[in-house]
Amino acid sequence: MDVQSIKAGLQPMKIGVVGGGWNGCHLALEMKKEGHEVEIFEKLSDIFEGVSGKFGIRLHKGPHYPRSKSTRDSCHVSFDKFHDLYPELVIHHEQAIYAHGELDALGHPAKVSAESFGEVCNESPECHSLNLEASDFEQLQAAYDLDEPSIAIGHRLRNFFRAKLNDASIKLHLNSNIEKTTRDNGVTTMIDSHGDSRVFDVVINATAYRSLVPDDMAKDLPVDIDVTYQTCIALCYEDTTPQDKPLSFIVMDGWFPCVMPVIDSDDHLYRNYILTHGSYTILGSFDEAEEAESLFRNLDDASVESTIKPHVEAEITRFWPQYTNRFIYKGWKGSVLPKLKTRSEFRSSLTFEKDGVIHVFPGKVSNVFNAKDEAMRLINDEAWRKQSGVREENGIRFTDAGALSTAQQEIGEKPGASDQHTSNLQSYATMTAAAR
Repeated sequence: MDVQSIKAGLQPMKIGVVGGGWNGCHLALEMKKEGHEVEIFEKLSDIFEGVSGKFGIRLHKGPHYPRSKSTRDSCHVSFDKFHDLYPELVIHHEQAIYAHGELDALGHPAKVSAESFGEVCNESPECHSLNLEASDFEQLQAAYDLDEPSIAIGHRLRNFFRAKLNDASIKLHLNSNIEKTTRDNGVTTMIDSHGDSRVFDVVINATAYRSLVPDDMAKDLPVDIDVTYQTCIALCYEDTTPQDKPLSFIVMDGWFPCVMPVIDSDDHLYRNYILTHGSYTILGSFDEAEEAESLFRNLDDASVESTIKPHVEAEITRFWPQYTNRFIYKGWKGSVLPKLKTRSEFRSSLTFEKDGVIHVFPGKVSNVFNAKDEAMRLINDEAWRKQSGVREENGIRFTDAGALSTAQQEIGEKPGASDQHTSNLQSYATMTAAAR
């Protein structure tokens, strides 16, 4: 049964959404369209104050995940949907370059062959090869330009969604830290840090797996998942020759650099960029979020500029020698990101329900459409029992079409402790030890 059929059989419900990022705001708006009463609870002082409002974000077409076909497939399915629903937030590039590096920061070859990477890039029909001899780039085996746009962040993104939420009459509660939920008699009670409670038919946990996750839930899921919390930063730069279309330059696949635009205003010249690196700006990977937060809190300008920046700039100038002549360093930003530990770097979303709370583990931004479709199948107690597209194992409900069903093998394949993998990184400790 499709989503419209499910909608036809639902009674309006009272839904509480915890988290005011991409998943929270998109799901709230979509649930309101379905006729439900929706409220959003965000613990910070505004929406989109986390990762999705700070870092340069791509509307992915797939080449960033050459080892995860399921992630690429989800990008392909959602690309047009996102572009059609949020055209005001999509900014096309003059060039969106994906390159295959010869050797990474540790002298290792890329994790996929140049031939395989070319095949992945050419999954986008508009993709074309660059003539490297006529380019400003070095130490690359191949490079491709494709139509992979950016998504607006910061003030531009917040202003857009504030207007959308207001027009939809969705109540927004800021500085509201929901600490726990309870389920009784078919309703879910949310309790905040002040002890105040509110009752909903269903709660959606869109906190990026940072809160409201029962301690024992992992053992009940249909596939073994491990989560790592990564302390990530981005170095900020200003383009001294800004253009009326932005550019991006991403070297793959391994410990390589990435340059992305930061589009947070309606300025028609694109000046602001971030520079990240596959290892040097992922400062540490931890089993507990608090460990990652502790490392982030201990960073300051001096440590970033003396310990991290030299490594990252040395890497980007290996491949783009003129980078530091064109781009001027302006500072840094950072956050803690949760990621699944998978050998292939799987990055699609997971959506499932337990005890009246629908949990959304984030993937790429465009996965909000997957999350919405899956949540709609899970959102009514009668639908949970009647829809053939919903499974239940150990009290966990999830859909046949979701990644918990279709990508179990890929999710279950974990990296080894000695593998060159982002979940094993402790880059900041390594760099500070080397600097002593």
